[in-house]
Amino acid sequence: MKNIIIAVIAAVAIVASAFVVKVGIENSKRMSPPEAYSLFGYEGVVYRLNNVNGRIDVLVPSNEAALLFPVGQIQLPGANEKLTDDQKKSFSQNIRTLSQYIQGERARSLGLKLEAPSQSK
Repeated sequence: MKNIIIAVIAAVAIVASAFVVKVGIENSKRMSPPEAYSLFGYEGVVYRLNNVNGRIDVLVPSNEAALLFPVGQIQLPGANEKLTDDQKKSFSQNIRTLSQYIQGERARSLGLKLEAPSQSK
């Protein structure tokens, strides 16, 4: 009788631990990197969009093109947020500055003459 009770307790423990492992695996699949990030490429620059918080990481290749390194991050506003004029101006200025940096680095890596960026407002 004693052995049957021990066997039942062990069986319940094994079933319960298997259930916990199964739930853990299902939850880890839900937020795996392919779902958490979307990758976009344009003219040699990789834009990694975080689907959870809306942040964009801008990655450019190193001189050897073996590594990508971040040159900036942009936090996108929510889809239904109302931005003030100052926030719109700041957001567009950040994107403009990042674009100028990428263009300058590309020109420098190609050995082209660098021109001073225009300060259009």
